Amino acid sequence: MKTIDSLIDFLDRVATPRMTDTQIEIIEDKLLDLSIEGEEAARRYGDLYRSRLNWEGTRSAEQRQNLVDQAQDAQAWLRGRFPSETR
Repeated sequence: MKTIDSLIDFLDRVATPRMTDTQIEIIEDKLLDLSIEGEEAARRYGDLYRSRLNWEGTRSAEQRQNLVDQAQDAQAWLRGRFPSETR
C-alpha cells in the first residue's frame, strides 16, 4: 500500500508545477507566525491549510494544483511584505 501512495504522490508532483512540500511548509509556518499579528496572514494561512487538507484527502491532481496555487499566492504576498527575504 505504501508503494501505491508513493507512486500517487510522485505522479501528482510530475503533473503539477514544481514546489516541494518543504517549500509549502515554510510558507505555512511563516503565515502561522504572522497570523498572530494580523488578519490577512491568518486568512492566507487558513486558505493554504484548507487546500492542504483537501489535497491530502483526495490526492487528486486538481487539489494538488490548488495547493500549489495557494502556496504561490501566499509566497508572493510574503515577498511583498518582506522583500529582503527570498525563498
